Amino acid sequence: MAQSGHGSGPQVLRLMNCAAVLDAIRDAGTARVTELVRATGLSRPTVSAAVSTLMADGWVEETEAPDIDLPRMGRPARVLRFRADARYVLGIDVGPHKIYCAVADLSGTVVSRVRRDVTEASTQAGLLDHVQATMREVLDAVPVPSSALAAVGLGTPGIVDERRGAVVQAPSVPGWSSLELGSLLRRSVECPVHVENDVNLAVMAERWNGAGGDADNLILVQWGARVGAAVLVQGQLHRGAHGAAGEIGFVELEEEPQGVQADGLGPLESAVGTAWMLRRARSLGDDESPDAAAVLTAAADGDPRARRVVDEACARLARGLASFVSAIDPELVIIGGGVALAGDAILDGIRRHLTRRALVVPRLELSRLGDDAVALGAVRLALADAERRLLDVYTVPTP
Repeated sequence: MAQSGHGSGPQVLRLMNCAAVLDAIRDAGTARVTELVRATGLSRPTVSAAVSTLMADGWVEETEAPDIDLPRMGRPARVLRFRADARYVLGIDVGPHKIYCAVADLSGTVVSRVRRDVTEASTQAGLLDHVQATMREVLDAVPVPSSALAAVGLGTPGIVDERRGAVVQAPSVPGWSSLELGSLLRRSVECPVHVENDVNLAVMAERWNGAGGDADNLILVQWGARVGAAVLVQGQLHRGAHGAAGEIGFVELEEEPQGVQADGLGPLESAVGTAWMLRRARSLGDDESPDAAAVLTAAADGDPRARRVVDEACARLARGLASFVSAIDPELVIIGGGVALAGDAILDGIRRHLTRRALVVPRLELSRLGDDAVALGAVRLALADAERRLLDVYTVPTP
């Protein structure tokens, strides 16, 4: 019970009671005072006082009861709900060829999405211009003023120093190393900005609202032109000592070129990425597929030549993935990125080749979020910060 602290002043108790009631309303969606009394263990007058404070602060409002059409004797009971639309969060997926923004309310419901395809920004200022333009478009679509943003999350390729909001290394994206994305973006908004590796955000999104909802220990492999991975252990993101956990694209294969390639790709992603798949399809006589997406789609449709390309790529990926799987022992491996176009052909190939190399093969699934994954993970990152700071308003630290 939030009332039961000893030696605390009345103001401390009021804040604690407000936090308890706010938590209960958010958990329930809508609730009557009687239900809040049961949920919090507080007295009815205490709950009513907390509700009044939360309503005055703009976080709670009265709404219609779900059973409003049913006959009722006497005065209707107050039904309260959390004002999820009191503030918003913004998630941004920044890549060398696209900017994807999503706006969500404080319940995590996405209310606006905008994707903008861009050419590579030659300068940091050019990149920021693209981001700002996409931000304005996605906010205007709701509309939401930038002053209503509680937090911003941003995903980017490369190794990220999340404390600084900076890209430390991004070999496959020329010009992005030492990119201070956080400080650049903070010039445009009046709220905290959090920067994280894009694949780390994608695995957070899958755990939150995708294929990974039932797994505490999982790996996401994001496989397209680049290959990266992210790891959740006991439901928590594992970044590693230098933020480089999951950089599976830089695993070396014995017969392949070693080290970082001239195009910035690692050995494994050079050997299995979509550029390699298209070249391999061409070498097998496929002159009709205009791009790797067509090869992957043909594999999903059962084309023998395309299936061979996918199977060879899966054999190579399994060699890099096997030691990773053995070290982590995940419940689930999710495959995301462009290769998901091949559908079951990708899952079947990885499963078959991984079975030859790993002692235990985890469950394999395709991503359910596709191109939305990074932006949704950025929304989740921003939402976690907004929730924490909202509760901090009504929480007094223990001395």
